[in-house]
Amino acid sequence: MDEPLSLTLLYTANIAGDLALLPRLYTFLQRLKAAAHQPALLLDLGGSCADEIPHCRETGGRSTLIVLDGMGYHAANVAGALNRENSDKLAAQVTLALVDEERDWLLPLPPSSEASIRVTLRPRDDAPEPQICLAPAATTRVEGKTLYLRAVRAGQVGEACVGLPGGLRLLSACAHQMPLDTPPNPSIAGAVEFVEAEARYFAKQAL
Repeated sequence: MDEPLSLTLLYTANIAGDLALLPRLYTFLQRLKAAAHQPALLLDLGGSCADEIPHCRETGGRSTLIVLDGMGYHAANVAGALNRENSDKLAAQVTLALVDEERDWLLPLPPSSEASIRVTLRPRDDAPEPQICLAPAATTRVEGKTLYLRAVRAGQVGEACVGLPGGLRLLSACAHQMPLDTPPNPSIAGAVEFVEAEARYFAKQAL
């Protein structure tokens, strides 16, 4: 019999290109990961960029996702955020799994890679493995073999703890509001400056 296993999911959504938020968000995520006392999966449910934000427009929606990759995120919903050219370009540059209508991500589960979780936008009734849907839902819940996650606002971090293997059992779920006095992480602040400088370079090249 497989040994019981639990996994914490920490997730964000609707960042909408607010790069100034990310250095503080990283600090907050590190606190939540430490408090979980077990492996934590970092996910983004989409809305990472917005067309009206210059750095999003100049990078084709890649800017925020590049910083999320540097923050250690494991997977992000990029449906509608990247065209195929920018999606393929970004996929070659990051370890972050880019999930859309055509691409899922299979997460191997310890201690054996024979067990896995499918992270997807389109859960399949016939999928052999448990699934996590990255499309924001009205409530955090398990239906069949699929975990759905409630949408959160920018500055919030959703948390769900699930029991494994043999399907997904929802053990707990909540949302955390990042405190206003959360200090920024210097390394992520540097990554933000780099991405913003790259976006300005692209803008000049387009003139």
